[in-house]
Amino acid sequence: MENAVALVMAIVLLTAVVSWVNRRHDEKKSASGPTPDERVEAAWEGFGFGDDPAAARASLDALLDEVDPAALRRKNSIVSLAVMAARVERFDALPALAEQARELDGGCGETAALAVLAEACAGDPQRAREMYAASQAAMAGCGSCGTAGPGRYLMQEVAIMVDAMDAGAAPVVH
Repeated sequence: MENAVALVMAIVLLTAVVSWVNRRHDEKKSASGPTPDERVEAAWEGFGFGDDPAAARASLDALLDEVDPAALRRKNSIVSLAVMAARVERFDALPALAEQARELDGGCGETAALAVLAEACAGDPQRAREMYAASQAAMAGCGSCGTAGPGRYLMQEVAIMVDAMDAGAAPVVH
C-alpha cells in the first residue's frame, strides 16, 4: 500500500513539474512574440492578390525590414514570402529567400523553382532558362509530395516568368 501511495505522489509531483515547465515555456513564447515564420504566415493570410498594390507593397516592405530570410525555418514560409515579393516586384528579396530554401531543402522542386525565379528576376534571364530546363524533374516531383497553397502560386510565378522570357520580353511577374 505504501508503494502505491508513493507512486501516486510521484506521478502527481511529476505532473506538477511538467505543467510548470509548459506554463513557463508558453509565457516565454508569448512574451517574445511571434516567430519570423509565424509573422510571414500571418502576412500570407492577409496578403491580397487583388487588393491595392501600393498597400500590399507597403505591408511587404515593412515585413521584409523586420524578418531576416535566414531566420525562417519553414520552407512554406520562404515560399510564401517569395510569392508575395514577386507579386509586388520586390525582386531584390528573392536571392536571399532562394538561398535559405536551398539551406533547408536543396532537393525540393519548390526550392528549384525559387532559384529560377530569383535568377530571372534579380539576375540573368539566360541562366534562368538553363536552370529552368535543368530543374524540370525536381519541379515535377512536387506533384507527388503534395505541393499546395504558396507552392502552387510559386509554380505559377515561374510559369509566367518563363513565358515572358520565351516571348523575348523582360521577366514580368504578377
